[in-house]
Amino acid sequence: MKPHRLRRCFSIRATVRMLVGALFSAGWAALFGLAAMTAHAAGPPEADLPSIIVNGTSEVSVAPDRATVSLGAVVEAKQALEAQKQLAQVMQRVITDIKAQGIPDEKIRTAALSLNPVYSHAVPKAGQEPEAPRIVGYRASNTVRVQVDDLARAGGVIDAGIAAGANQLAGLAFDLRDDLKYRKQALQLAAQEARTKAEAIASALNLSLGPVLEIREEGGPPVYPTERRFAASAAAGTPIQPGQVQVNASVSVRFKLMGPSK
Repeated sequence: MKPHRLRRCFSIRATVRMLVGALFSAGWAALFGLAAMTAHAAGPPEADLPSIIVNGTSEVSVAPDRATVSLGAVVEAKQALEAQKQLAQVMQRVITDIKAQGIPDEKIRTAALSLNPVYSHAVPKAGQEPEAPRIVGYRASNTVRVQVDDLARAGGVIDAGIAAGANQLAGLAFDLRDDLKYRKQALQLAAQEARTKAEAIASALNLSLGPVLEIREEGGPPVYPTERRFAASAAAGTPIQPGQVQVNASVSVRFKLMGPSK
């Protein structure tokens, strides 16, 4: 190949390289520029927005519509088998009489069953070694839990069980068969309280409250009153006062904070 043709070929190749390089650089610049514009348009990430987190709680009181009665018997005998046999006879009568109050089988369940030795602890005489505890009998116990959907029957269930031989009334608790309606009310009140608190804080700082950025329900299930406990009594017509139960709710809300309020 002649020299002048070689120079022309090299010149064309150099020109092509320059054009490709310029286009490549321009493409990257455009791409970075577009990304910067997109980031600017999107604004700062949500986590960086000025915000305030407040909690709101509420409690709704309502009359209960269900009771749970826990009762049973304790029997002692010299022999374990005899104690268990006597207890079985008593509890059969208790369950039969509770059913006679209109309580179906599926509403009665065994909550606790035990059989334990009873020991004697002799007081040692002066100068003597204490004697080892001796088994002098056995104590058997059985507790059933009865769900009463008609509160008017709760007193009758207790009386029937005790009259049949139950000598332990372990507890009486009240609750709601369906608390969804009241839980919704409690959640609404809790959310309103959270907004009121946030508005008060923002106003004190000469700021205004923006939209909700995050909301979270806190806590667990509704809290009902502590189970009531009684000593067994032979008195008939046990009075029952269910009072009210409380349905609680708690929420945590994060609000965006805006500029100075006008």
